[in-house]
Amino acid sequence: MLQFVLLLSFLAAAFATYGCDVSQATSQSSFSCLKSNGYNFAVVRVYRSSGSVDPNGPTSINNAWNGGMAHVDGYIFPCYSCGNPAKQVDDTINYLAAHSVTVMKEGELASSYNSTVGAKVGMLWFDIEGTQYWSSSTSNNVNFLSSMVTEAKNRGVSIGIYSSASQWNPIMGGSTKFSSLPLWYAHYDGKASYSDFSPFGGWTKPSIKQYMGTTSICSASIDKNFY
Repeated sequence: MLQFVLLLSFLAAAFATYGCDVSQATSQSSFSCLKSNGYNFAVVRVYRSSGSVDPNGPTSINNAWNGGMAHVDGYIFPCYSCGNPAKQVDDTINYLAAHSVTVMKEGELASSYNSTVGAKVGMLWFDIEGTQYWSSSTSNNVNFLSSMVTEAKNRGVSIGIYSSASQWNPIMGGSTKFSSLPLWYAHYDGKASYSDFSPFGGWTKPSIKQYMGTTSICSASIDKNFY
């Protein structure tokens, strides 16, 4: 029995895809180094909690593609106190487009990156964490996120939610309204495995796990992820 369990663990690790997320400007050489260290996807911050687009986003996205990443997404850290949630989504999509980065449409098949026509990000993730960034009213927070999701869907882009039970429950009151969207959850147990996952917010299975926080590698500061 023990041998069987070890075999399953080995197979799970063998078929895992490792990646990183970044919130700072990250060079092509850093992504190339990450690629050589087994990282195959990247998620780049494209909107900041201060209520503005991340000016480093487009360049880091291009650097990720040129550095060899197989998939590149973006994430939005919403600014509740700034208001106008739909505009935050529009500002992000429009800023990326102005810098030759497009967000893939929902259901669009991924195509190889071609630097002559600009870069693409597969989807946008809404980063839901930090009670200090949100209202004390969970219903207000749900309404705010609903407006962001609605606008993203109106723009036709693919979206997902980044959070954890410890953040989702106090911020969104455990709402199950968004459980049809892909979940990227955080649990810093250092294990590239979903065996730790416990359902929350209506999600019964995750799409990505962030299993280790701030890590310095390849002259970059990253969080470690897998799917």
